[in-house]
Amino acid sequence: MLRTLLTGALRGVCRVPPVASLVHQTQRACFGQLMTTVQKPSLLSAHTLTPASLKLLQLPALGAAGSPPHVRSVTKFSLIKGKRKTVKAVLKRFKRLDWGAWIRTHSGRQKKLFKKSNALRRRLRQHVFTNASQSWLLDKMVTNFWRRPKHYVDDPYAPYHKRDEYFATKSKQFKV
Repeated sequence: MLRTLLTGALRGVCRVPPVASLVHQTQRACFGQLMTTVQKPSLLSAHTLTPASLKLLQLPALGAAGSPPHVRSVTKFSLIKGKRKTVKAVLKRFKRLDWGAWIRTHSGRQKKLFKKSNALRRRLRQHVFTNASQSWLLDKMVTNFWRRPKHYVDDPYAPYHKRDEYFATKSKQFKV
């Protein structure tokens, strides 16, 4: 927060026409309190700040429009009911199978198909499993409702909802 204010003040000061007294007064007003809280006053005083010496502060650059980078995360608690929210981008891009795995399509599968060979087009039509850490992260990003098995009419993923060859996901067989 402090750095964004500092970069905004720097941009505002640097765009002002070069009137020396106005620039120095603005710098003293903006950075006088900042330097006493951020760094020791003996190392860098507010009176010695010039545009050339401000480059030495090495402020980190922000995003394209001066905003912080995008972050997709879970809203921990909603403001109205106080419950966790689902990240909608997960539901758009991934499908959860009944045994806990998440699948997705290849990225860029519909782009520049004229350049791709037939074998590559066939591979791009197939789905890909996420690994264990990705599946764990996606499970945290959705609520319990989306983790429960869903039953749809004519589900194209119906054969993939069972995984009987692995002991941990094997369905129980009843003996008669």
